[in-house]
Amino acid sequence: MGWRHDWPEYQPRPKAARLPAARLVELHLATKKFVGRSRVLRELVQEVQLARGRVYFWRGDEDLMARLTPLSRVTMLLEAPWRSGWSEAARGALPVVLRTLERDRHGTFHGLGAFATRRRRGATSVQEALHRDLGVPLEVLAEPRYWYSMHRTPKLAELDRERRRALVRFESYSAYGPFHGTCLYACVDGDWDCYTIKPSAAATIATAEAWLDKRDWEDWG
Repeated sequence: MGWRHDWPEYQPRPKAARLPAARLVELHLATKKFVGRSRVLRELVQEVQLARGRVYFWRGDEDLMARLTPLSRVTMLLEAPWRSGWSEAARGALPVVLRTLERDRHGTFHGLGAFATRRRRGATSVQEALHRDLGVPLEVLAEPRYWYSMHRTPKLAELDRERRRALVRFESYSAYGPFHGTCLYACVDGDWDCYTIKPSAAATIATAEAWLDKRDWEDWG
């Protein structure tokens, strides 16, 4: 007797609408304008590319953040890279899907949506504090991309007196208990970088630095 699998029916990805070239250029320019005005996206997106009827958001030459597919003249589909394909994140008018991209807090695209939303008086995220008080660049704050995508929340564990080192834990909780990873944000030779730390070396800034020294500052990634 064989096993019977009721696999869900394959759903092909939506195709881009056949829009006039002038409309595609208009969408491209509007998207570039939004990115240029966004506190978050202008730091993280190096290029907004129009290709094959879609708009692509590139972090770097081979690092794709998202793509935008026009389903009609007014309805857009925002997708994130997922394994060897794409995962839908939002549908709607252009401003709606662009705000979804900008305000992402879950790591689908970058996890730094706290910078794009107004917060209550006195309420500051760890990322905002590191950026404002220590000067950690947004692109460095966004580096623990996997932990953001796992919906882990950054919490400051330790800060050195010179404000050149910050130990941050990315935590999440489930019925099975807590999950966390640790990174050290460090200013080395005037430049900030993010180093993922092996759990056994992540107790303090001192233990993290000692571990990195032994590895010539190659992190656990």
